[in-house]
Amino acid sequence: MSQIENQKPLVSVIIVNWNGEKWLKKCLDSLHSQTYKNFEIILVDNASTDGSVKFVRRYYPEVRCIENDRNLGFAAANNRGIGNAKGQYILFLNTDTWVEHDFLERIVGVYSELGYDVVAPLEAHYDGTTQVPYIMTIDPLGHGFGMHNSKKEPFYLSGACLFFSKALYEETGGLDGDFFMYSEEVDWFWRLHLLGKKIYQDRGILVYHAGAGSTGRGVRYNTALWRNQNVLQMLLKNYSWHTLLWVLPIYFLQNVVEILFFLLILKPGISWSYIEGWVFNATHFMETLKKKEVVQKRRIIDDREIMRKMYLGSGAFYHLLQRLKLGKTA
Repeated sequence: MSQIENQKPLVSVIIVNWNGEKWLKKCLDSLHSQTYKNFEIILVDNASTDGSVKFVRRYYPEVRCIENDRNLGFAAANNRGIGNAKGQYILFLNTDTWVEHDFLERIVGVYSELGYDVVAPLEAHYDGTTQVPYIMTIDPLGHGFGMHNSKKEPFYLSGACLFFSKALYEETGGLDGDFFMYSEEVDWFWRLHLLGKKIYQDRGILVYHAGAGSTGRGVRYNTALWRNQNVLQMLLKNYSWHTLLWVLPIYFLQNVVEILFFLLILKPGISWSYIEGWVFNATHFMETLKKKEVVQKRRIIDDREIMRKMYLGSGAFYHLLQRLKLGKTA
């Protein structure tokens, strides 16, 4: 590595993997072709059974592999990766992605020049084609979704590819390791907004993402359960008590409507996941209260200003309409 490259800040690329061997070659090869050379790759493996770690150690020996003895989920695995990262900057990158040769050069440049706290690229299709730009937002009940043709700024950025400083992550608490999967990045970005941090999506930089590379698509029991557990935790932590007084009754009413909907379409397991989400949050209520106390003590932005950044309608209804327009089934 040249002296000039050594003067550039070190970037730690953290890839969380669970049975993603089929994606790893394209992802790692795209990183090896980078014009920006001062980076390390940390693969955090969540107890894969498909030979992922063996494959990486054989063909990419420079990649540091951290093997978990069980599946810790997305947030806790990333946190373990950051705990082992040497870089000033961090890049979260999904296994089912690939990037162009100048990706790191460009995203480091944008981050350094514009002064945002977290930067993300625009997601494109894995096959190399682009898609209609959309922004990631949530409604006041915590339903996250992508909104097309919106002039609003994103409320959060996809966890598939995020660039930020290690210092920011440590300062803000990062991803909540108790969120096994789903909504963990939404929760972190909500806290970033509460702390007055600035986020930015650069639509001139692309990451090619297959999507659902480990979990699969569609409405499944596990994905519904994790979302129902995590969204309620997120609301309890990040809203003030006086806002929760009116948000929670609406949240539970919408849950009941959704439970009935899934019963009508003969998905009783999905309906049951809502009840399990309530029970989970009841049994973990004291732990959530401790986190809430920390969040509320540090916040500098009030709920009204946070809500101005949200979609002030039903995100679940909007999301359903979009799925129907695209001809996708639940």
